[in-house]
Amino acid sequence: MRIVSNANSAAVSAADFSGRLWTPRRSAAVLAGALVVALCWQVDGVRLSTVFRAETAQAFATLIRGLFPPDFSAPFLRVVFRAMLSTLATAIAGTVLSVIIAIPLGAFSTPILWRRGILAGAENGRLGALVRSGASRAVFAFLGFLRAVPDLVWALLFVTAVGLGSLPGTLALAVAYAGVLGRVYADAFSDVDPRPLEALQATGGTRMQIFLRGIWPQALPNVTAYTLYSFECCVRAASVLGFVGAGGIGYEISLSMRLFEYGQVMTLILAFVVLLATTDVVSRKLRERLQSASDRGPGFGAAFGWGGGSDLVSHKKTAHSKALRKSWPAARFVLLALVLVASFYLAGFSPDRLAGDNLLRNIFRFCAAMAPPDLARSFVLSLGPLIAQTVAISVLGTLMGIIIGAALAIPATSTLILVRRGSPGAHPPAERGIRWSIFWFARLLLNFLRSIPDLVWVLVCILLVGIGPFAGTLAIGLHTAGVLGKLYAETLEEVPQRPVEALRALGAGPFQLLVWALWPQAKGMLASYTVVRWEMNLRISAILGLVGGGGLGQAIYNNVQLGFYARLGTLLLVIYGLVICSDWLGDNIVRRAYRT
Repeated sequence: MRIVSNANSAAVSAADFSGRLWTPRRSAAVLAGALVVALCWQVDGVRLSTVFRAETAQAFATLIRGLFPPDFSAPFLRVVFRAMLSTLATAIAGTVLSVIIAIPLGAFSTPILWRRGILAGAENGRLGALVRSGASRAVFAFLGFLRAVPDLVWALLFVTAVGLGSLPGTLALAVAYAGVLGRVYADAFSDVDPRPLEALQATGGTRMQIFLRGIWPQALPNVTAYTLYSFECCVRAASVLGFVGAGGIGYEISLSMRLFEYGQVMTLILAFVVLLATTDVVSRKLRERLQSASDRGPGFGAAFGWGGGSDLVSHKKTAHSKALRKSWPAARFVLLALVLVASFYLAGFSPDRLAGDNLLRNIFRFCAAMAPPDLARSFVLSLGPLIAQTVAISVLGTLMGIIIGAALAIPATSTLILVRRGSPGAHPPAERGIRWSIFWFARLLLNFLRSIPDLVWVLVCILLVGIGPFAGTLAIGLHTAGVLGKLYAETLEEVPQRPVEALRALGAGPFQLLVWALWPQAKGMLASYTVVRWEMNLRISAILGLVGGGGLGQAIYNNVQLGFYARLGTLLLVIYGLVICSDWLGDNIVRRAYRT
C-alpha cells in the first residue's frame, strides 16, 4: 500500500509540476518568443553555413597565426604607450567634465526638490511651482536623451564638429556620461532621509541651502562610489572611441586591422587588458578606502589623507610626524592637480586648440544643421529595414550570448564544480585537480570574451563572415557571452548555500543542484541581468554599422560623410525612441513576467 501510495504521490507531484511549468501564459510567451527569433533570423540574414565553410576556417587560421607573436618592437611599444596615455587622459578628463555637468542637472531633476514631497507641496497651485516642476521634468527627459545616444555616436558627432583627435572623444564621454551620472545622482539625491530637509525648510532654508546642507552630505558616499565606477566605464569607452577618429588605443587597433598587422593588434589588445585591469584595481582600492573612512567617520577627505585621519602616519607625536601629516595632504592635492592638468592637456584641451578651432562656434553650427530633423516620408520609410535589422542584431546576439554564457557559467560556478574537503560528496585529489582545471579554463575564457570590445569583435567577425548584420550578431553574441557568463556564475555562487549543502548531502549531482537549489533562488536576478544586457545590446547594435556591422550605424556613418545633418538628427531621435521602447518593454513586460 505504501509503495502504491508513494507512486501515486509521485505521479500527482509530476503532473502538478508539469501543470505549473506549462501554464497557458508561459506557453503563449514561448510561442511569441519563438516567432520573434524566427523573424529576427530572417531579417538578420543569418547564414550558419558561412561559419562552417572551409574559407572561414582558413581565414580564422590566418588570423590566429598573424596574432602571434605580438609585436613587441621598441618603436611600436612607444606608439602603444602614447595610445594608453591618450586613452587614460581622455577617460579622466571626460569623467571630470561629466561630473561637473551631471551634478547641477541631477540636482535640478531631483523630484523631492522640485516636483513632490514637502518642499514642493508648500507651493502647490502656484504658477512658479508649475513652471519649476515642468522645467525639472524637461531636464530629466534631457538626461534620458543624453544617455540614450551611444557614446560612439557622440564621438562621431564631435569628430565631425571639431575634427580628429582626443578632444572630440573627451567631449563625447562628457556628454554621454553626464546623462548617466545625472540620472544616478538624481536617484541618490531622492533616496536621502527627508527629515533633515524638513527641518531645514522649517527654519527658512532655501532650496540651495537644503541641497548643500541636507541632501549632499547624505548622498556623497553613493555619489562618490558610482563616480568611480563611471570612471572605469569611461576607460572602457575611451579605448574604442578611436574607431571613429577620436584617438587612443581604438584608433591604433583600427589602423592595424586595416593594414592586416595582426601582431600589432594583439599587442594593443594586451595593452587594453592591462589598462582595464589596472583601472579596476585602483578603483577597487579607492572604494575600499572610502568605505573604511566612512566607517571611522572622520569625513570624506580622510579616505585620501586630506585631513581627519590619525592613522595615516605613526601614532608617535613627534615633530617629524606632525610635519609629515601636514605636508602629506597638500602633496596629494598638488599631485591630483598635476594629473588633472596633464590629462586635460593630453586630451586636447591645449590653448592653441581651444583658441584656434572656434570650438563653440563649430559645435553650435553643427547642432543647428541637425535642426529641424528630416521627416520626409521617403527617408523615414527607408529607416524601417535598418530599425528591424538593429533590433534583430540585439535579439539574436543576446540569445547567442545567453546560450554560450550559460554553458560556460555552469563549469565556472565554484559551488557546482568544486566541493570543499571534508564536505559531503568531496572528490578524490585527481578528480579535484581536473575540476579545478575546468573551472579556471571556463573563468579565463569568460574573461577573454568580455575583455575584447564589441567593435574589435565586429572587425574579427567581418574577416571571417564578411560585412553585414550577421557579423554584428556574432560580435554581440561573443562579447555578451563573456559578460553574462560572468554575471551568471557570480549570481549562482552568491545564493544561500544551505539548500545546496542539503541536497549534496543526499547525493544530488551537479545538474540536480542547479535545477533544484540554485535556479529557484537565482532566476529573478538572472532574468534582470539578461534584460539589462539586452537593453545595452540594443544601444550597441545601433553603432556596429560604423565599422560594417549593419543596422542604423551604417546610415549614421553615411549621412555624416555626405553632410546630411538633418537626416542625422532624425536618426538620433530614432535611437532615442528605440531606447525608450526597450526600457518600457524591460520594465513592464519581461521583468514583471519573471516577478510573477
